[in-house]
Amino acid sequence: MTRQFRRPAMAMASMVFAAAPWWRTQAQEAPMTSAACDSVFRAARVDSVAVTARAYLIRRDGEILPPRVRALLLESILSHFKPPQPLQLPVFTPGPAPMRMLRPERLGDDSLANHEPVLYGVYDFTVLRSGRVPKTVASVPTMTPDFDARVAAAIDAAAADSTPAVAVRALDADAIALELRISTGPADARFRVPPATVFTATFPRLRLVDAKTIGRNPPPEYPEDERDEGRDGEVLLRVVIDASGAALIPTMEVVHATSPAFALAAERTLARYHFAPAHIGACPVPQVMEIPFWFSLKP
Repeated sequence: MTRQFRRPAMAMASMVFAAAPWWRTQAQEAPMTSAACDSVFRAARVDSVAVTARAYLIRRDGEILPPRVRALLLESILSHFKPPQPLQLPVFTPGPAPMRMLRPERLGDDSLANHEPVLYGVYDFTVLRSGRVPKTVASVPTMTPDFDARVAAAIDAAAADSTPAVAVRALDADAIALELRISTGPADARFRVPPATVFTATFPRLRLVDAKTIGRNPPPEYPEDERDEGRDGEVLLRVVIDASGAALIPTMEVVHATSPAFALAAERTLARYHFAPAHIGACPVPQVMEIPFWFSLKP
């Protein structure tokens, strides 16, 4: 169930469409001019899709956060949150991961599909017994201009009222380390907690060629810590591939891993991978990519 908090009405669709350059990042160096790419992007629009931005709040130590405490903290944070206007969304949703049994439409060696922009960020912070929050860190930045700063400002503003202090004292703790996740993607089954709705919106969908690995990328090395047991391992990593084809390591996240040792080996391997960026015509765009790794000692 998605908990609905009282939020000001926002014309999110107009915020998205009003941001003419929402597909660009500062690092992008498109082979076409900005004006030409604007025209290409408009022509590539297929339709629109309704999305919901959800917020998940969990404890970083893995302990259970009581439902009432979670609800109070989320309500306090979201009551202070105001998304940037216009909302500029430069990153697109991922294409199918190779481990999925899908046959995407292909253009030569490329995967061609319809994608909407995606918003995804993870924020780590600690609430002290006094209610003070020393610092908020965007452990996975959204890449959306000013969005992460506004989330941090909302957490700081929430710390100024009495709700966080009351929540910590209710747990009889000196401090609680928390993780806030905000995403417009599908509901995240990894977290068995009810999300709060941050906003609803209508995002445009565009037809684009997915980002892909290129060249001879190295296979992952089987981790030494797993050799005694010798089991097979699987890891799925999620990372943003920017418009230059670089993997933005700060955005990398482990979606699934058989063990931490396998996850670390996959992360080290990914840092050495080469990619071709997603593109619409001759205009490159950033895209989330999900990359699987398999480990086995069997010949």
